[in-house]
Amino acid sequence: MTLSIDDRKQLEGLVKEAIKDAKSSTLLARKMIPSQGDSRDFAYGLICGIVIGNFIERFTKDNGRQLDKDETADLFLIMMTKMPSIRRAVMNELESA
Repeated sequence: MTLSIDDRKQLEGLVKEAIKDAKSSTLLARKMIPSQGDSRDFAYGLICGIVIGNFIERFTKDNGRQLDKDETADLFLIMMTKMPSIRRAVMNELESA
């Protein structure tokens, strides 16, 4: 089974909100940055992880089950298409700071 249209819209909404609020995530990333790596990669991974985690939590709550293989594949396929936008938002936020 693949993600429903409503699930896809919900995921895209989470991505849009994360992009709009990239400032909060980049500030958090600066405070949490590990001793290795850089704040850009950390903020990017943090935002992607938050979006994926929030979506999975909502999906599980709404459907009473976890995603199956096809739904998980859809989730990551959609995220792959949205990741350049997330990356740009992080870069823009860090450049303006």
